[in-house]
Amino acid sequence: MMVRTLLWKDFHVNRLALIIGLVLLVGPMGVGGIINVYADWRYDKLVWGWQRFLISGGVTTLGISLLSIAILAGNAVAAERMDRSAEFLAYLPPSRLSIITSKIILALGCSALVWLFGTVAVYVIPPLLGEIPEHLVRFRGDAFPIFSFTAILLFGAAWLATTFLDSPTIAAAIGIATPILVFALLAVLKYHFAYEFNIYLWYRRCAVIPGILLFFVGTVYFIRRTEP
Repeated sequence: MMVRTLLWKDFHVNRLALIIGLVLLVGPMGVGGIINVYADWRYDKLVWGWQRFLISGGVTTLGISLLSIAILAGNAVAAERMDRSAEFLAYLPPSRLSIITSKIILALGCSALVWLFGTVAVYVIPPLLGEIPEHLVRFRGDAFPIFSFTAILLFGAAWLATTFLDSPTIAAAIGIATPILVFALLAVLKYHFAYEFNIYLWYRRCAVIPGILLFFVGTVYFIRRTEP
């Protein structure tokens, strides 16, 4: 019951971030789908084939949705510090563990729904429509994993930042900047210092495990923090 109450409170605190995330997720796919349906009905000719629309649109939408994931993670704790509600919450019965559990459920749950939507659009529906062209298979095979790894690192960095900052904007910006800096560092090592390695393989290694560790460190830090 306590976590449910906290979850409802976190939903209201993050409602703007959730609305932005919903628009970024559904907007591009929705507009593209309407254009496709209208063209098929009006001119008897699709603007994009449905497989191309789902795969390219789904991957692109997931790339755009990285922004909403950063906002959700960055907003989790910092938003309450910014409006001083964290100080009020500190005097109420809920434990730190209950508070952070509610925030994890909301942020991770919404992020998981985003990726479930993308996975269905990119991997589940297209095979039902027939054989997928080779160029679309290559496109989703290259882009989808990169966005997945980036989402993990981005979320972890923004989550850690939100646990000790009082600005959700800065926390989200840190989350967005972290994957860019990691990839840039790997590119410098490979092309400037001529180290021979697979940059995408090492980006995955520098994204998944560090992203999970950053999330874990941020959670522990929040629980053990003495100040609100």
